[in-house]
Amino acid sequence: MRWWRIPDGDSLFRHSIFPVSFKGRRFSWEKCLTLYDEPDGSILASLTWERYVPTTELVHGYGCRLAFRRNEKKRAEGRFKEKDRQVYCGAYQLKGNAIRGLAVINGLDQVLSADVIHRIEEGEIAHTDLKIVLRAGGGVEGTKTAILDRLWNTCSGPLKHICDCDTDIDTHPSLGLPTAPAGPYYDSRSYLLRLWYIVRFRICNWLWVHFQR
Repeated sequence: MRWWRIPDGDSLFRHSIFPVSFKGRRFSWEKCLTLYDEPDGSILASLTWERYVPTTELVHGYGCRLAFRRNEKKRAEGRFKEKDRQVYCGAYQLKGNAIRGLAVINGLDQVLSADVIHRIEEGEIAHTDLKIVLRAGGGVEGTKTAILDRLWNTCSGPLKHICDCDTDIDTHPSLGLPTAPAGPYYDSRSYLLRLWYIVRFRICNWLWVHFQR
């Protein structure tokens, strides 16, 4: 396990999975980004770093694998039910500086620090930790809701998608993903910059596969 601090201006993606990110059949922004309580008192969530998913295809590939692994885990445990099948629907984009800015936003005095750090997990080189440390005391659940609201309002997207294994679904839940508050996703990178990102990703991924795993 290795750690790298992600630059403020870099893009990150949060994948939306049905039914986790939904209330019934309706998308819920409050559930799209799940915040977990850690033993040390911090709050943790998972994102993916654009550096290691530099194309839309790679973003979606990560999401499809994520849903597939969850379904396979339930099958292995004998708990899988078709009606509860996990379905990848798409992803929303946000920036590293939007996360770190949580610690200086008025109305979020409970947040001591907020950071986003690259941490490889389950063989996924693009996996990233969003970690928030709260001050002692205060209402944790209320603070979580305020954090989710601020983060959601910085998101753009969605990048909708239907995985090959989900083409049998008549009304795919990706149709229910709304446009994020910051508007539709737009890749502002130049052609040469996108090309460099892809080359860098392929080099880093090759090194990871051959020397780090």
